[in-house]
Amino acid sequence: MRTFVVFVLGATLALAAGAFVPSTSQVKYAEKDWLHKQEDLLLLFRHLYEKDWNPQLVAYAKNFHFKESTELFQHEPTVQWAKKLWSYYEHGLLPKGEVFSVYDEVHREQAVALFRVLYHAKDWETFYKVAAWARYYVNEGMFVYALTVAVTHRPDMAGFVLPAPYEISPYYFINTEVIQKAQQYKMQGYYGMKKVDGVYTVTIPSNYTGWYMHTNAEQKISYFTEDIGLNSYYYYLHTDYPFWLGGEQFGLSKDRRGELYLYEHQQILARYYLERLSNDLGHVPEFSWWSPIPTGYYPDLQYYNGHSFPARDNYYHVDQESNYREIRQVVDYEKRLRDVIDQGFFMLPDGKKVNLSTPESVDVLGNLIQANPDSEEHRFYKYVAMYARIIMGAAIEPVEPYQVIPSALEHYESAMRDPVFYQIYKRIVSYYHQFKEHLPEYTYEELYFPGVKVDGVVVDRMQTYFDRFDVDITNAIDIEPEPYVPGKYDGFGEIEYKPDPVVIKARTMRLNHKPFTYKISLTAEKAGKAAVRVFLGPKYDEYGGQYTLNANRENFYELDYFVQELTAGKNVLTRTSVNFNGYVKDRTSFYELYRSVMAGYTGAERFQLDMSEAHCGFPNRLMLPKGKKGGMPFQLFVIVSPYKAPEVAQYTGFDPVLSCGVGSGSRYMDTYAFGYPLDRPIDETIFYTVPNAFFQDVVVYHKSEGEL
Repeated sequence: MRTFVVFVLGATLALAAGAFVPSTSQVKYAEKDWLHKQEDLLLLFRHLYEKDWNPQLVAYAKNFHFKESTELFQHEPTVQWAKKLWSYYEHGLLPKGEVFSVYDEVHREQAVALFRVLYHAKDWETFYKVAAWARYYVNEGMFVYALTVAVTHRPDMAGFVLPAPYEISPYYFINTEVIQKAQQYKMQGYYGMKKVDGVYTVTIPSNYTGWYMHTNAEQKISYFTEDIGLNSYYYYLHTDYPFWLGGEQFGLSKDRRGELYLYEHQQILARYYLERLSNDLGHVPEFSWWSPIPTGYYPDLQYYNGHSFPARDNYYHVDQESNYREIRQVVDYEKRLRDVIDQGFFMLPDGKKVNLSTPESVDVLGNLIQANPDSEEHRFYKYVAMYARIIMGAAIEPVEPYQVIPSALEHYESAMRDPVFYQIYKRIVSYYHQFKEHLPEYTYEELYFPGVKVDGVVVDRMQTYFDRFDVDITNAIDIEPEPYVPGKYDGFGEIEYKPDPVVIKARTMRLNHKPFTYKISLTAEKAGKAAVRVFLGPKYDEYGGQYTLNANRENFYELDYFVQELTAGKNVLTRTSVNFNGYVKDRTSFYELYRSVMAGYTGAERFQLDMSEAHCGFPNRLMLPKGKKGGMPFQLFVIVSPYKAPEVAQYTGFDPVLSCGVGSGSRYMDTYAFGYPLDRPIDETIFYTVPNAFFQDVVVYHKSEGEL
């Protein structure tokens, strides 16, 4: 068992309602046994495509006799899943070197079996033996996917840190020419590289696809859609709530997962729209299955096995013969969803009627649309988004399931790079808005906080810029493996790690912003607890016309949210962007993380555990849209509401210093609907008269690096 030395720096009450990062400034420090496990876990992800990279990992794999393992075949509930995984292994798993996609049914079934064995492993030793075995024998992409989801959901692994997705598999994040240059350095014996602390080191400039090809206007915001932090965020959002995972055992339904699924995508669209406006682009386009898709995409990515990610030409004809069946399916599913939303209920096969007309049933709708296991109906409503992404990705129909070449849309690591992603989810989110349109508008009493009046909001200068960030892409090259000597490593002892002889980085330019502060001045007649929400939205549309509030409500992005104790009289609530809830800073690189782990292990320094780099957070860098050089007008919407405690006390059942609390049912700060009060149609004659709400015009400026 791992133990910790606890050092409390203080805590706040807040919890993100959008990105849901536990907001706490507590810190814990790991002890030696925990750090030993953390080191071993990190090494499983190093040089992913070289199964013989570390001889001790090879020994772990070869010395673990899966089929004869009493730890697996005499331990419930591992037994059934171990039998299934071994059956897949005997009859042919997805071969190593092939491309894994969770959207392929055969791939997914095998990955789920591996996940289950890892998840149900009775202790750390069994878990690690299975993981090392899988690293050697199982397809690389499948292995990483199953291991990541298992680590995310095992309660005893809260706090363990995984390398960033873009360091594990740079192929899904970094353009082909950069990967090619990295491999050339290796093939040429590190020629032209300098040694730093005895290690060959080089940094390769990297740009986005918009710098190389201008196929359509969407390329103007490739710096945003291809941001590695944004795509990592979406990948981890999926690993927290996989569409195939659910049930009482994992407790995902306790987290309002259906409502969360819809709201997260609505927020992604709202944030994306703010970026479009900053680049003189309009609304996210609509599409038809029966008309050419104007928006093409050339990913400029290449898989490890040499196959390029499929490209889609401008005005791609999606309604071609190879897609007829899939289009017919998705059109049927879409119509069924629209119908049941309008009629306010749907029927189960046994005749039971399920209500879809109450505010709470948004969670039922979200489960239905995602078609996850927590939905009560799986026959009549299926994976609308998955089928749409497969069709729109323009990948070639594979001959057989082990030779697929999926599109960028078919991977959660790369889907947000494709502009069509946002068009697909605009349609998905339209069902969310269709549902909300049937709910009554909030009344004055539902919006009003008796005795509380917001007097004003003051915001610092908001300024964005592009900065440099170096991404470790060493995993994209193969290094000389240390030969495996049978019998040399017979046990399951400590794994030795010899640092790589080379470190190769890709230097990217990323959107960032200067820290800023806002202050809310308010008057309260009496002391009490309040929930404060702050949204950022557009002031004008792409034509310069001023929005009406009701037409604009779905374009607001939730910027901050917190619980505040108010005192009687004047209150000034001060918040700094560095500490906004729901955001995280950049991920520590593998080498720096490994160095810190080993320094903690040897006692040279203390290894800190906190949530500042939590996988469930949105990149802090991207909280503001780019804006414009001369300034671009936006508006803040602030509402202070009576605090309504959640049914399950916040942070119950998990440690907010170590975990995002997925499946705990206690992640959220209150019981308001996500996006309240902008989630429903607005009666502007009422909305503007509520004294506890306030609109403030703001301006976002963009400066070049030279100007800064």
